[in-house]
Amino acid sequence: MKFDQFLKARIKITLLISFISTLILAAFSGSIYYFYKEQIVYGITDELKSIAFEISKKLDDPVTDFSAVQQIQIPQDTYLCVFNHKAAIIFYKGKLCKVNQYFTGFRLIGTEVIYGVKIQKSYDYYHVYVGKNLVNILMNFEKLKFILFYSTFAISTVILVISFFISKKILSPIQETLEKQERFTQNISHDLRTPLTVISTNLYLIQQKNYQNIENNIDNIKKNVDYMKNLVSDLLFMTQIGKKEKGKININEIIKKQLEIIKPKIEEKKLSLKIFEEGEVYVTANERDMEMLFSNLLENAVKYNYERGEIIITIKNKQISIKNTGKIIEKENLKKIFERFYREEKSRTTEGSGLGLSIVKEIADYYKFKIKVKVDNRYNEFIVKL
Repeated sequence: MKFDQFLKARIKITLLISFISTLILAAFSGSIYYFYKEQIVYGITDELKSIAFEISKKLDDPVTDFSAVQQIQIPQDTYLCVFNHKAAIIFYKGKLCKVNQYFTGFRLIGTEVIYGVKIQKSYDYYHVYVGKNLVNILMNFEKLKFILFYSTFAISTVILVISFFISKKILSPIQETLEKQERFTQNISHDLRTPLTVISTNLYLIQQKNYQNIENNIDNIKKNVDYMKNLVSDLLFMTQIGKKEKGKININEIIKKQLEIIKPKIEEKKLSLKIFEEGEVYVTANERDMEMLFSNLLENAVKYNYERGEIIITIKNKQISIKNTGKIIEKENLKKIFERFYREEKSRTTEGSGLGLSIVKEIADYYKFKIKVKVDNRYNEFIVKL
């Protein structure tokens, strides 16, 4: 993925996460505001009703003494008035009520809410009004609205910034996969183009020689055809890991069998081979998978070893260690060596396709083996924990 495409994708993910988060925050803030307002409104209505009900109990019949009503405690910003049937105010507390006509129930007048109730007393009736000034409450509502709005804005801004960094982590595996795929395509193209070029060149030379003294050309063609067959075979094998019959496998025997196969190469390089066994190790796996895993590790230990170098194999407690002398793997390349077609030698002149260790990693991952690489001044060590 190109940088600009990666950046565009990050921006889109960031905006999407930020948009959804802002919607959720706005809905949450709106809910807080709505329920707080409803709670305050219910509180006011209950308060005014309870005061009016208390007044109705205190009023005498006929009303001549308001001392009992006067003792009723009312909250701040609240007032009450009592009118007789002739629309004359006969008592008030707090302040006079601005009522132009009689009504019952709640009515909003300016910034005040008033609750009216008609009280029947024998042959007479009265109108009681309890009101509350909402200026302070409305100011609190505005403050709450301001706090919620700017809190939502601030949190959304923080989420926007965090989302941009999160988007990088979200896209990193995709970017890495695409980069690996691109490298895979380039590498396999290179690895196939080279032998095809060699084959094409040798076929041309065979024609030019009029099919005389062509043994070397045929041998070159055969080697490159074999190389391509092995490459295709390895790629096919990687698609079939774990899909074959499994059974109880003796790892000690697998390692000894593979050592016997590569014995000529070990002898050719005059390598010193040491094996330390502290018991038999068994796993439930496919035999061919285990052969490929350890044959690739052992061939790697031979291929990259010095002449008259060492190979030390230790088998104990379901842990296999294969240690070899040779060119020490650079520490920055330790994570890359299991990638397909990866070679430390950029010239790509080393024998082999570069699939060996990636096959090892694929097998280890499928069977949930842990594989670790350690290097020091003298040895490269591959450790497989079964």
